Amino acid sequence: MMNTEKVLADFQFAGNRICKYSIETKNIDTNRNSTKTDYNIDYNILDVTQDDDKIIGIIEFTVDIKAKVNNSLLFKIALKIEGIFLGNPDKLDKEKFTSMLELNGTATLSQIARSYILANTALSGLNPPIKLPMINIHSLKELKNKENNDKKRVAK
Repeated sequence: MMNTEKVLADFQFAGNRICKYSIETKNIDTNRNSTKTDYNIDYNILDVTQDDDKIIGIIEFTVDIKAKVNNSLLFKIALKIEGIFLGNPDKLDKEKFTSMLELNGTATLSQIARSYILANTALSGLNPPIKLPMINIHSLKELKNKENNDKKRVAK
C-alpha cells in the first residue's frame, strides 16, 4: 500500500458551500404532453491569491434549470455553489493554478451540484428526480472564452 503523502496532488479541493438554492414546482398534468427541460450552467473564478506556502482559489458554479409542459412552467431550479481549492506554489505558478481551477474546480463543483440537485429533487417529490447532464468542461471553457472575447470586441 502507498502512503498518500508520496502521491499527493499539487492541486487540492479544500471545501465548498451552497450559496443559493431554490426550487419552484407546479402541479401540471404531464401524462399526454412532453416536457422540455432547459439547463443553463456557468462558472466564474472569484479570487486567486498566493502566499508563501499555498495558492488559494475560489470558484463559483451556477446551474439554472427550467422545465415546461407546452407553455406552462413545471419546475424551476437555481443553484449556486462555491468551492475553494489550494495549490502548491513550489510546483504550480499562478497561471497554471488558475487553469487547473477552471477545469478541475469546475468539474469538481459540477459533480457536487449534480448530486445535490438529484437528492433535493427526489426529496421534493419530483419523479423522476432531476439528473444534471454530464458536461464537457473543455467545451464550456472554450465557449466562455469565446463569449468573453466577443464581448471585449463589441466594447471597443
